[in-house]
Amino acid sequence: MLGYALQALDQPIRKIVVSGEPTQEERARIQASMAQVQLRGILSTDLADVEDQLRELGWTRQVMVRRQWPDRLEVRLRKAVPVAKWGARDYLTVSGEPLQLPNDYPDLPALSAHISSPAQTMELYRLLQLFAARQGLSIAMLAESPQGEWEVGFQGGLTLKLGSTGVNERMRRFLRAYALTLKTQPRKIEYVDARYTNGIAVRFGLPMENSSDV
Repeated sequence: MLGYALQALDQPIRKIVVSGEPTQEERARIQASMAQVQLRGILSTDLADVEDQLRELGWTRQVMVRRQWPDRLEVRLRKAVPVAKWGARDYLTVSGEPLQLPNDYPDLPALSAHISSPAQTMELYRLLQLFAARQGLSIAMLAESPQGEWEVGFQGGLTLKLGSTGVNERMRRFLRAYALTLKTQPRKIEYVDARYTNGIAVRFGLPMENSSDV
């Protein structure tokens, strides 16, 4: 008798409510993902299967699915927050975890590496940005070449070559020179090369193209 009663209460799922402020593109991805799950009645649907399917989206930190009788499911999502671009299409969390997101975030710094892992690259970016912020600089790009040499691009167009070793000390050396002379330099700086044992080389762009050691 109890089985018949449960069967009568097991209404077909007619609506899925998504909370967590998804974007339009994220909502479309959620709907496509949910279409891969076999939804039965409100009582007989396996909520764990639904949660596992949504976690495969790759950008959900936490997923919780609840029944709302008589005929709806509530999906609660907590999204991972991207803090940097990674390569051509992916993004990184603050801990360096790669993400594939349905939306574009064009204003984030762009990170890439041929040798270092995403987590190592993010760690270096956070350290260098901490140094740079003291002089009012913001890193827009951090890239590692196939030879393991790092290059920094700042907002405004200035490029800094750091090489593959002693990166932290070379960054500090550049920032000391930047605070003393380069910050108030009237000529546009094309790039700074800090790969020297002592000092740095500065190349000035047009119209007064020049290079000098500091």
